[in-house]
Amino acid sequence: MANEIVLVDKWLYGLLSADATLTGLVSTRIYSYLTPTGAGFPSVVYAHQGSMDVIAVGGIRIMNSGMYLVKAITQDNSMTGAAKSISDRIDTLLHGSVGTVTGGIVLACIRDYPIAYVEYLNGLRYNHCGGIYHIVAQGA
Repeated sequence: MANEIVLVDKWLYGLLSADATLTGLVSTRIYSYLTPTGAGFPSVVYAHQGSMDVIAVGGIRIMNSGMYLVKAITQDNSMTGAAKSISDRIDTLLHGSVGTVTGGIVLACIRDYPIAYVEYLNGLRYNHCGGIYHIVAQGA
């Protein structure tokens, strides 16, 4: 069985990067785990937060049930502008979605709760707005 975390990573990237509305807001700045140094903003970042395998009788792993942070990061003075628009689009794409990816299938994707916070780095404000999504995946 495949590593379902890697499958979900591919599925998230494929789904998010294929959407013209989202790429109109962030261009190609959609990343797994970190925004690369010098990449610019706004961007979308997603990251595995933890998960557990669902095991059947006999120790057979059926699927993985994981939590994933998916968020917009903007560099401006408001959470209500670009950060909210990007976060809203992410939620439209992900909440309730299912799909296939090479090597497996995403059986469910539901937002468990929203997130929003601000950080300052070198005098610049960064807005983080998105959600924690519960994603259930099964390897082929």
